[in-house]
Amino acid sequence: MKDLFYFSYLSIFNRKFSIKTLRKDPNIFGDLSYNKYERIKMDKMEEKEEKFSENIVSKRKKLYDNDYYKLIKSHVINKNLQLALSVLDLIKENNDKPNIHIYRLLMSVFAQQGDIEQCFKLFKQIKERNLIFTPHIFTSLINACAESSDKKKALKYLTILREYFYEKKINLNDIHYSSLIKAYSWHKQISIAFEIADEAKDNGIYSKDIISALFHAIINDTENGLKYALCLWHKMKIIKMKPNIFHYNLFLKAIKNTNFGDLKINDILVPNSKNTQIQFMDTGKSDLLDSPPVLTNSLIIMLKKHNYFLNKENLKREIKNKNMLLSRNLNNILKENRFLLFGGIDKFLKRMKNDNVTPNIKTLTLILDLLPFTIEAEEYFLKYITSNNFKTDLTFFNVLIKRRCIRKQYNAAKDVLNEIQSRHFIPNIITFGVLAIGCIRCRDGIELLEQMSTIGYIPNYKILETLFLNACRYNNYVYIYHLMEYILHNNITPSEKILNILEKFDELVLGMLENEDKYNRARINEIRKDYNDFKIKYENWKEKIQ
Repeated sequence: MKDLFYFSYLSIFNRKFSIKTLRKDPNIFGDLSYNKYERIKMDKMEEKEEKFSENIVSKRKKLYDNDYYKLIKSHVINKNLQLALSVLDLIKENNDKPNIHIYRLLMSVFAQQGDIEQCFKLFKQIKERNLIFTPHIFTSLINACAESSDKKKALKYLTILREYFYEKKINLNDIHYSSLIKAYSWHKQISIAFEIADEAKDNGIYSKDIISALFHAIINDTENGLKYALCLWHKMKIIKMKPNIFHYNLFLKAIKNTNFGDLKINDILVPNSKNTQIQFMDTGKSDLLDSPPVLTNSLIIMLKKHNYFLNKENLKREIKNKNMLLSRNLNNILKENRFLLFGGIDKFLKRMKNDNVTPNIKTLTLILDLLPFTIEAEEYFLKYITSNNFKTDLTFFNVLIKRRCIRKQYNAAKDVLNEIQSRHFIPNIITFGVLAIGCIRCRDGIELLEQMSTIGYIPNYKILETLFLNACRYNNYVYIYHLMEYILHNNITPSEKILNILEKFDELVLGMLENEDKYNRARINEIRKDYNDFKIKYENWKEKIQ
C-alpha cells in the first residue's frame, strides 16, 4: 500500500514540476502532456527493454516448442516453405528460442528441395546458438547437396562438409556415409563414391546399407556400371557379406540398365585378389559371378550365330585371339542374352536360393524383363514361380503381355489373360494399354474395345492413340474407319496426337502418289482409289468432331 502511494506521489510530483504541462485542449479533461519526457530519445538498450516489455505474452496465449513445431509442419503440408521459415521470426518476437528439433525439421524440408544455401544458413544459426547437433542435421546437409540441380555448388559444399567433419573430428555413421555416396553418385562422381565407401571401411563401418548405396551409385553410370557392380559383388564375397534381396534387385537393375565399359578377360575385379581375375575356358558355362569369374568358348558360337562378324576373313582372324574377341563383344552378348554371362537364369535363381534370398515381386518383374525374348524362357520362368509359390502381381503379367506384343505374338499375349484370371487378378487399364500394342489387325482392335466395354472400362487416349498408330502403320483403311466411327459414336474428342497421326498418314499416302514411278500401275491405282475414299471420309469426320 505504501508502494502504491509512493508511485502516485511521484506521478503528481513529476507533473507538478514539469516545465511543459499545459493542456493541449482546454475543453478536454485529462490531456496534461509529458512532452518534455516524450521528446527525449531513448538509447538502443532502452528501446530493446521497452519492446521486450510490450512483447510479453500472457500465459494463456503463450506458444511452446511443440506448438511451433506443429505450426511449421502445417505450413510444410500446405507447401508454403516461406511461412514455415517465418515461424523462426515468430519465435524471436515472442522472446522464445528455437530448439534443435525445430531446426532439424526445417533443414530436412529444405534439403528435399535441394536448397543448399538455406540449409547452410540454418546450420550457421545452430552453431551460433551453441545447440547440440543431432546426426540428422548432417544428413540433411548432405541430402541438400544430393538433391541440388546445381552440380558445381553441390560438389563445393560437399567438400566443405567433409573438411568440417575432418577438422571437428565428427564420427559419421552408416547413414551419413550412405548419404555421401548417394550425393556424389547423383552428380556422376562414382570414383569419389567408392572413396567414401573405403573411408567408411577404414573407420570400421561397412554395412549392407553402404553396399546398397554403392549399387545405387553404380546404376547411375550407364557406360561402366556393370563392371563396377561385378567388382562390388566380388568384394562382398571376399569380406563374406551375404547379399540380401535389395542387393539382388539392384544388381538386376545394373544388368538391365548399364554396360561393362572397358572390362576384358584377365582383368582383376578386386585389386590384390587373384581369385577375382576373369578367366577364359574352352568348356562349361560363362559366369562372371563365380570365383574366379569365367568366360567360355560357347560365347564365340553365339557371336557367330548373331552375325557379329563382318566377313569370313574377319571371323578367322578374330577367333585366333579369343580374349580380344570376347572382350570387345561383352556388351553385344549382354544385349542378346542378359543372363548368359551370369551362369544363365537357372544358376542365378539357384544362387539366390543358396544365399537364403526369396525373390519378391520386384525381383520377379526385373528377372522377367531380362529373360531372352522367347516363349520358352517365359513359360519356364512361370513354372518356376508356380512351383516355388512365389507371389506375383498384375504388374508382372502386364510386363509379360507387353513383351509378347512388342514381339508381335498377340495370341501368346492374350494367353496371359488366362494366367491373370487363374491367379484371381482383375485386368486394369494398363493391361488393355499393353494389349493395344499388339492389336495390328482390325479384328483384334475391335475385340479389345468390346472386351473393355464388357468389363466397364472406357479406353483412354493412350489406348486409342496406339490403335490409330497400328491402323495407319499398316495402311489398314477399314481399321482406321472403324476407329473414326468409334470416336463419333462415343462422343469422344480426339486428342491432338490422334489428329497428328491421321495428318501424317494423309501426307504419307499423298507422298506415295507423288512418287508413282516406284509402283506398278495396278498398285498405284489401288493406292489412289483408297486415298480418295479416305480423304472424303476424313474431311467429313473432321467436320463432325468439331
